[in-house]
Parts: sequence; C-alpha cells; structure tokens
Amino acid sequence: MIENPEIRAKILDWQKRYNIQDGDPAIALLELIEFIGPMRGSAAPAEAGEYRAAPVSAAPISANVDVSSESLAEAMKTALLPVIERMSYQAQEMQQKLEHIDFDKFVKQIEAYHEGIDYCTKKLDVVKKETDALVIRVDKVGSQIKPITRGAVVTLCIFFAVLGAIVSRLLVL
Repeated sequence: MIENPEIRAKILDWQKRYNIQDGDPAIALLELIEFIGPMRGSAAPAEAGEYRAAPVSAAPISANVDVSSESLAEAMKTALLPVIERMSYQAQEMQQKLEHIDFDKFVKQIEAYHEGIDYCTKKLDVVKKETDALVIRVDKVGSQIKPITRGAVVTLCIFFAVLGAIVSRLLVL
C-alpha cells in the first residue's frame, strides 16, 4: 500500500468523495503506478517502445525496473477492464431504457400536467376576485349597520317582559 501519508490521505479523500471501495480496480492501478514509479529518462537511451522507471521517493525500490510500454499498457488494461465492462453494461442498460421510453406519451403527460396547472391557476384567480368582492361587500354592509345601544337593549328587555306578562295572563284565563 502507499506509504506516503500525504498521498495516502489524498487517496482516502478521493475514495470517500467518489465512493470507491478498497478492492476497486482504480486502487489497483494506483498501486501499480506506485510500484513502477514515475517515468524518467536515463543516461542510456531507452529502446523504442520502452521506458525506464525511476524509484519512488516515498517508497524506494532498490533497483531500476525496465518496463516495456506494451506490458504497462496491458497491466493498465487488466486493472481497468472491470470498470470498462461495468460502464459499457450500464451504457447498454441506459440505451435500452431510452429505446423503451415513449417520448410522445411523456410529452402528452407533461402537457396535460401544465394544462391542469393553468386551469387551477385560472380558478384560483377567479376565487380570489370573488373573495375580494365579498370582502368589499361585507365591509360596506358592516359600515351601514349601526351598533345596538344599551338603551335599545333595555327597551327590548322591558318590551318582552311586558309581552310575556300579557301572554301569561291570557293563557291563564
């Protein structure tokens, strides 16, 4: 595994951010690159198609490693093959889903939804106007009603008391 704490912390952050598990091929690729080390030229010119790897400064390797570009490419393909297969499978699934979607039906549903919203908005506008008109009417009627005074209440009480006495006398006879 990677020895440098700074690089290890960055890799852990990367794993958390993109939800990459420990057994993922991307981690294997990182370990392969760490093993090979950064590429550098050497004093002796490399043969065509070959690179000479330098030791990693954080995790020193005792000797230079000669790696051909073909073997490096093959190792990277092997490490990335499961990811590529998974992505191609997901792309095929998405393409199949897109082929099965009836876009005309979907567009009609959206249009019906928007027509429903427009209808409700118009109805709400009508109800608001009617409510405003009723509020204005209630205000006008409320301003026309004069409050009952104490004298009117006392007069009504006396009137009904006298009326009750007359009715009770008539019923007794």
